[in-house]
Amino acid sequence: MRRYLRLGNRSTRSYLAAIVGALGVFTAERIVDDGAIRYAIADFAWTAAALAAVLGTYRATRRARGDAGLSWLFIFAGSLSWLAGQLARDLAEVGNVGVSRSLIDAGFLTAAPLWTLGLVLMLRIRGQRLALYALVLDIAAVVLTLVAGVTAFLASTLARDIGRDPAATAVAVLFPVLYLAATAAALSLVWGMPASRPRASATSLLVGLALNAVAFTLFLPANVRGTFAPGTPLDMIWIVGMAAIAISGGQWSAERERTSVAASSPSAVALSRMALPGLVAAAVAGLIVFGDYNATRDARTFTDGLIALSVLMLASRAGIALYANWRLGESERRRAEQLAALYDVGLATAGELSLRDLADLIARQATALTRTDGAMVALAERQDGFVVRSVHNAPALGLRSSVGESLRGIALEALRTRDLVIAADYRAHPDSNPLLHDLIASALAAPLIAHGEVVGTLTAYAREPRTFGEETQRLLRLYAAQAAIAIANADLLAETRRLARDDDLTGVLNRRSLLERLEAEISSASRHGDIFAVVLCDVDGLKAVNDSAGHLVGNDVLRTAARCMRETTRAEDVVARFGGDEFVLLLPRTPALPAQALVGRIAARLRDEHYMWAGRSNPLPRASFGIAWFPEDGRDADALLNTADARMYADKAHARAMRETVTAGAD
Repeated sequence: MRRYLRLGNRSTRSYLAAIVGALGVFTAERIVDDGAIRYAIADFAWTAAALAAVLGTYRATRRARGDAGLSWLFIFAGSLSWLAGQLARDLAEVGNVGVSRSLIDAGFLTAAPLWTLGLVLMLRIRGQRLALYALVLDIAAVVLTLVAGVTAFLASTLARDIGRDPAATAVAVLFPVLYLAATAAALSLVWGMPASRPRASATSLLVGLALNAVAFTLFLPANVRGTFAPGTPLDMIWIVGMAAIAISGGQWSAERERTSVAASSPSAVALSRMALPGLVAAAVAGLIVFGDYNATRDARTFTDGLIALSVLMLASRAGIALYANWRLGESERRRAEQLAALYDVGLATAGELSLRDLADLIARQATALTRTDGAMVALAERQDGFVVRSVHNAPALGLRSSVGESLRGIALEALRTRDLVIAADYRAHPDSNPLLHDLIASALAAPLIAHGEVVGTLTAYAREPRTFGEETQRLLRLYAAQAAIAIANADLLAETRRLARDDDLTGVLNRRSLLERLEAEISSASRHGDIFAVVLCDVDGLKAVNDSAGHLVGNDVLRTAARCMRETTRAEDVVARFGGDEFVLLLPRTPALPAQALVGRIAARLRDEHYMWAGRSNPLPRASFGIAWFPEDGRDADALLNTADARMYADKAHARAMRETVTAGAD
């Protein structure tokens, strides 16, 4: 900021120096009576100003690159053309060399189109298409109105002089017209630049060209009559105008390092642009009145034609404004949808959605965010890699649901590169799914990365070819970052809940979760008159395994027993580790015989299982079972568990007695 303030102070000092110098030249011209000396003073000052413009624009040209360099090259060429015209005038007026008047005029006249081309190139770099169209119409209306004004002025005040030398008059009129066009281009550049860009250099170009346009307009009567002589305020206007062009080159060289600071108020720029149609309309109305009273018939016809064209330009400008407003409304509507999608996923970050519901939300909102026809979300699974968990709008696209399948398609490249993948032509992408070539034209995929790890992928599909512009890519990157955090949080929440609910060693429910389920089952069975069974299981001989083989092997025995119980029981049954080597099975709506049959199947399955120790396979220790039924054996958890525990110990005692009998018989 301090450097930018220094730039502003330097520009102010340059302008003050130019104004003071112009006043000094004007004062010297007024003091000197000799016409030759007055011409020499004026020509020296004009040449010095032209040299300053050449040096200033050359400095900007030397430092510019690309399209900006080409723009400043044209502006530099315009300054050289002006200097050439001025040097030719110096030779004619000071050196008394026979230089053609046409050569002098060619230098000054050529400068204006060159400056205009440079400004148009700058405007093309900065502006958007609709903004450029609107600016062209705005400025065209201004130029036509000013040409109509000049025509009306000539027809009313210089009609006799025009008739003497029409060719010289036409050349004289070209000066204000060309410099008005260059001023219009500079004004368009000031209006068309983004609000975040500094406008000091563009404003200086506008000031310089506008002063030249004013000077040539005021110079018009004397130019037509051939009566111009130095010593008028026009000298100061030309000097300050060329000095402003010189200052613009230095300002641009400094601005290119400070592109984040605006040089003028965006609101003031917008207000001035909105006021222009009204000013043009007022000028048109004034010209109509002026022409009716002062202009000749032929001049009035020409002026009326120019005025009609100006009105047509303003009407077209209004049409573009209405269309731009409609486009803006559509853009705001889409932006609202995009913000809603970002908001919903951001809200899910702090919510308690399951991973499946969250995947559905991410896929659905991604379709709205990118304005595509469908989306797919795959999540990282601990054992199975990346698995598809949601496919939004699959039937509309003609896709089958691939939920539960391994990840395929362009998302594989997103995993490899950990970056956004754009497939404008889906069929041509090496990772595309051949089955989708006739259904999908374009697609894009993004990795979902949270805390440095890829937790999933997001893929969006479009039926029609799409290029996916920078804004869509930027929004999708932001959306993917939020979605990844939401998935990581949901996964962490699910893991926290699992740890609170499940036994960490065996993966079945823990004691607290079992008691909660048991109380809920008692309440439900009491209301509906149902029965259910509670089975208590104890792994006999686990202590002997721990003592002989170690606790790690004993843990394997517990995990194997829990797995067998989960795989043998029904989906609605509950398996829980009650503590140590004891398990509890909760069998809803299960009477005596089915419960006993299920326990028999579990016991048989356990007898077939083995564990490894000392390099050999060993059968699992025997398990004892005790069964209690609600409400026959109790109406609360303690009563049911106590009954099941007593019967389990009876089974254990019975098994011990059988082993003793077998041992005694063997002896």
